Amino acid sequence: MNAASIEVVFSGSDVTVRAHSGETLLSCIRRAGLFVDSACDGRGVCGKCRVSVQGELTPPDDKESAHLLGLQPDVRLACMARVLGRVNVTIGDDWTRLTPVFGLKDSDVALDSPVKREMLPDGDLGSSRPYVETLPFRTGDPRVLNKIATWNQQNGKASGVIFGDEILDLHLDMKPLLGAAVDLGTTNLSLYLFNLETGELLGRSSALNPQTAYGGDVITRITYCRQRPEGVSVLRKAMLKGLAAILDEALGPFRSRDQVYLITVAANTTMLHILAGVQPLCLGLAPFRPAFLSPLVLTGEQSGLPIHPQGRCILLPGVSAYIGADITAGLAAINYRKRTGTVLFIDIGTNGEMVLIVGTGRMLGASCAVGPALEGMNISCGCRAVPGAVDSFSLDKDFSPHFTTISGLSPVGICGSGLIDLIAALVSSGLISSSGAFNPKADGRLGTWMKGDRYQLTDSIFLTQKDVRQVQLAKAAVHTGVLMLLTEAGISVSDLEEIVVAGSFGYHLNPESLKQIGLIPREFQGKVSFVGNSSLSGASMALLNQKVLVDMEQIQSRVTVLELASHLQFRAQFISSLHF
Repeated sequence: MNAASIEVVFSGSDVTVRAHSGETLLSCIRRAGLFVDSACDGRGVCGKCRVSVQGELTPPDDKESAHLLGLQPDVRLACMARVLGRVNVTIGDDWTRLTPVFGLKDSDVALDSPVKREMLPDGDLGSSRPYVETLPFRTGDPRVLNKIATWNQQNGKASGVIFGDEILDLHLDMKPLLGAAVDLGTTNLSLYLFNLETGELLGRSSALNPQTAYGGDVITRITYCRQRPEGVSVLRKAMLKGLAAILDEALGPFRSRDQVYLITVAANTTMLHILAGVQPLCLGLAPFRPAFLSPLVLTGEQSGLPIHPQGRCILLPGVSAYIGADITAGLAAINYRKRTGTVLFIDIGTNGEMVLIVGTGRMLGASCAVGPALEGMNISCGCRAVPGAVDSFSLDKDFSPHFTTISGLSPVGICGSGLIDLIAALVSSGLISSSGAFNPKADGRLGTWMKGDRYQLTDSIFLTQKDVRQVQLAKAAVHTGVLMLLTEAGISVSDLEEIVVAGSFGYHLNPESLKQIGLIPREFQGKVSFVGNSSLSGASMALLNQKVLVDMEQIQSRVTVLELASHLQFRAQFISSLHF
């Protein structure tokens, strides 16, 4: 068969591409402009890029076969299956259907948005002086000047859309001015839509970040950009496509993109660099120096977002390369200034960012590489928080398993909260030893559910020894960060009054399960609070009140960053924290 003559048909999308013999399905999918989950960026590690395919393919090798146990024979890993002849591919959408977690409900602020409407005064119709020069606002945009030049004052009043001291647009009607707050997560995209003039929440939407098709964490995506000249452009385009979709969903059929004059974006530092079209390579190599941390204000056109071209997109300020704007937004959302005790704020995702608030004037921050395991990635039967995901687990007095799934559907995998519950229960029962190994001397009733080195929840859903190790590494990273921050502050676990857990993953967790596996210190006796998507809440507050943005800028100078990886005690503490 000639080069590039193999036909690859994608069912349900009316898309067909031509492929070279031996080209991977993942390469074909990306070239077709389609997406499939690929947390490891095609290295055959995560086993998530499953597609249904009929046609001529290379047979699965041992590595691929290990990921396909119990699945239908037509299921293949897109990164490992190579085309030899015409194939028909079906990409499922289950991996994109997340159960959304939004922000705090009690983070109301006084309305003082950076974008406002101002009625324009009548000008002297007999004067030859440019009307715009008589206004207290400036503009150099010919589109705005043209609207002013053609405005017939005798036919009615006009209002200006104002950002600071600049006119962004001129209105002859009173159509509402809209704004959107965005949490641009490594895994999830979430958005709130507001009326900027009343503060009313008009809509909300969320979706999987399409960048997950190129890697499950920021390091994988930085590597993607390093290895490909077009990497930043590809990731930015995918991100913008996802943001456009959730904005349109929130707008609904009766509002338009041109009504959106302001977007505030909270995200980790890598995501903000990619959104701005800035290479994130500096964030992957020591000394981890970002190109920017202060707020970056872009026009609608510059941002690439589907808002009014003369609107504004504000990328919120961060603290360091790995303590980003999602954390400053979260600190604003939990009203950190009024936290007078000793409080640990922690956002657990693919990266674990934490800030220790000590009294009213001192904050210490750190970041640890958690990896995607706690979000169900790199776990044999792991999945995100999709309908049907096992989200809680327990053992009864006879050690028989009981679990629930999201939406009560038949189980399709294990998401983060279910994974933590599962391992906590097996550690408590003695089936998993403190070292993390399955214990052959555990109660015989537990062995009923073991098949080799697997604990079976159902015929097709199980936990392996390798999965346990992945969780050990993730929990050790978080536990190490917590203890080292406390040590740096000169306080003990008993002095810690509250742990505030943020993020979509944290919202569903059982505090006792966290203690059981040691994700938070077992000896902690204070309060554990779950605040959901505090990053989105903080972005909303900055959208509606410009003083919040000023406050976020001040956080950078207030937080002392502890670099864990280079700390002399890090290695020893990490190894110690591996034990359950």
